[in-house]
Amino acid sequence: MTFEENGIFVNGSGQVKTTCPKCSHTRRNKSDRCLSVNIDEGVWHCHHCGWKGSLKEKVKDLTMPPIEKPNPPKTELPEEVYKWFEDRCITRAVVDAEKIGYENRWIHFPFYKDEEVVNIKSRTADKRFKQSKNAEKCFYRFDSMKGMETIIITEGEMDALSLVQAGFMNVVSVPDGAPASGSNPTDKKFSYLLSAEEHLMNAETIILCTDSDSAGKFLRDELSRRIGREKCFRITYPDGCKDMNDVLVKHGEDEVQNIVSNAHPYPIDGVVMVQDIEDDAIDLLLKPQHKGLSTGWSAVDPHYLVSPSEVTVVTGVPNMGKSEWMDALMINMIQSYGWRFGIFSAENFPVEHHLLKLVGKFSGKAFWGEDKLSEETARSSMKILNDHIKFIGTQEDSVTIESIMEQAKILNYRFGLNGLVIDPWNTIEHKYGDGENETLYISRVLSQLSAFAKVNELHIWLVAHPRKMENDVNRKPVVPTPYDISGSANWFNKCDNAITVHRHKTDEDDYAGIHVHKIRFQYKNGKPNQGNPAKLKYNLTNGRYYEYFEETQFKENLFE
Repeated sequence: MTFEENGIFVNGSGQVKTTCPKCSHTRRNKSDRCLSVNIDEGVWHCHHCGWKGSLKEKVKDLTMPPIEKPNPPKTELPEEVYKWFEDRCITRAVVDAEKIGYENRWIHFPFYKDEEVVNIKSRTADKRFKQSKNAEKCFYRFDSMKGMETIIITEGEMDALSLVQAGFMNVVSVPDGAPASGSNPTDKKFSYLLSAEEHLMNAETIILCTDSDSAGKFLRDELSRRIGREKCFRITYPDGCKDMNDVLVKHGEDEVQNIVSNAHPYPIDGVVMVQDIEDDAIDLLLKPQHKGLSTGWSAVDPHYLVSPSEVTVVTGVPNMGKSEWMDALMINMIQSYGWRFGIFSAENFPVEHHLLKLVGKFSGKAFWGEDKLSEETARSSMKILNDHIKFIGTQEDSVTIESIMEQAKILNYRFGLNGLVIDPWNTIEHKYGDGENETLYISRVLSQLSAFAKVNELHIWLVAHPRKMENDVNRKPVVPTPYDISGSANWFNKCDNAITVHRHKTDEDDYAGIHVHKIRFQYKNGKPNQGNPAKLKYNLTNGRYYEYFEETQFKENLFE
């Protein structure tokens, strides 16, 4: 089998990009090189339609089928359809202007992007819904956001039309409504954000007009988290109204305009009004108190649980396993909760080596030795990890805290990050401000990271080496604390959680001690264990940390 037999025309060697025989001919920009081809390995992947294949096996569509464009709907509407819209206070003029169609009891809402119909969402009067098969996911009324300083986002097409009826033309709607409240906000559910990235990033204000129920609030908060809460505004509905169409029907166009005009920002600027947090406070009152998430180790959980919007400082003597423990924690969070991570790990290069270490922890198989993992296991593991891990920076890059946060912000928008790992601090290029010494710089950066974690609802792990290593009377390294990290006591004072990973080795025993020095929110995240570390066993073969048992060295994997 050859590339040419599959419609792929490339030459040379290495990684190249070309057009995709599955989708390029259907796209507006037919010359876009969306197909990545590794000529040496004989594999390819289209970043637009998802087509994958390999010369080593029978080619099959492993992910998405090619994107298809539907024909524009028939816009000859019977009077009863116009009457249906009028009962919802949407006039004939708006229906016609939006090119809404109708056929066989289905009302069709065409999704125009670059003046072409790329999708059609259809509904019946009794609320049955469907969309065009294999169509592109994008915002409804996509073209109306182009070049706009302010963009309004709704949860459904009728809400968008209600705003158009009230005179707002800069309004779009998400294509699939709101995910279930508390569900995992996966890339697929928010894939429509990718094509809108430029317009949303360039806009100064985003007004989120989602429904007032729990699913609508979940959608609102996830959109604001990805787009950036500093530019997002939210609205308040009158009593008895769930969405914008309710407002239009019950109170009229003036009230719709009034609600949008009185949209208020998320409370992130240091001054918080009661009205800004009233709904969140009531939600907190009515909901049960949530504990942090399990680390995956029963010995660690009483002392340290993982919660969003926090910063954890991890330290330890070099080569004592703190980076290995950090990688193992990430894998546990991926396997247990589907978390997504951005990773800056400058000492884990080349990045391919770091990836194989993560694969080892994920699969339980080493990537070296006689019993190393197979290619099949490695590729299947990487396919899963690809959805959960994004590497930041390269060995050649000059990386600053600011550049890491900028990359993390982009990744959060595109993929919905849950965690950010910065490992280690001493490999970052530190740029002091005018008149700024090391203590003031560390204080400023930790404050920035804390604010970044809160605004983006990320958990940030910051790994830092101690400035000096002391030995005890037996010439063994003393367990360092965050106070021993170079710079200042701010390492301890300004973080939410502080941990030391330390190897305790004697003639009788050998274990990894997880010393938890600080937990800011002990009611939900556990209590420190100073002087009595949580004990784990490290498996040198696969890089996993296991529960500690006196009788047996290792326990079966808890997460498979």
